[in-house]
Amino acid sequence: MATPHPLAWLPNVLTLLRCGLAGLVGWLILTATGGTFWPFIAFVLVALTDFADGYFARRFDAISDLGAFLDPVADKLLVGISLVAITVLEGGAILFLVPTLAIILRDTIATALRLVPSIHLPVSQLAKWKTALEMIGIGGLLLALALNSALLGHISLAIVWLAALLAIYTLGLYVGSLLPESKRPH
Repeated sequence: MATPHPLAWLPNVLTLLRCGLAGLVGWLILTATGGTFWPFIAFVLVALTDFADGYFARRFDAISDLGAFLDPVADKLLVGISLVAITVLEGGAILFLVPTLAIILRDTIATALRLVPSIHLPVSQLAKWKTALEMIGIGGLLLALALNSALLGHISLAIVWLAALLAIYTLGLYVGSLLPESKRPH
């Protein structure tokens, strides 16, 4: 049996850190005054831990069941808290509320399904693209707020809407994969 790498603990610590720092990002979004880059910087730094924990897990051969479960949960916390904070900041505007609710609902259902021992739902490539679009869209919205850029805000919101559509689509794929072959839509 091979000796684990001395830093094999690092990926899970980074993932747990992302879970905890998601609340800080939300607080910064809600309390920052106009023109400040702190919410954007904090969001980007916390989002980068997603890439770092995956890199270190592969590099140190430290891939674990705990990490495989917590990594998407950490992403969902960061995305969900950030989207809710932005939606609150925007006065609950329907253009922000609809994709926020779609993404949170999808992520809650997908996570709940993964908690059922008899269900195995690996993360699809489309779901990874969805997460990337969410991160890009949210980062863009936060940057648009700091720069007071309506154009960047509109583009970023469109990216969040695209992520929400992918969220609904991937949830449909997940639920469809659980149906018996004879009940699946053709």
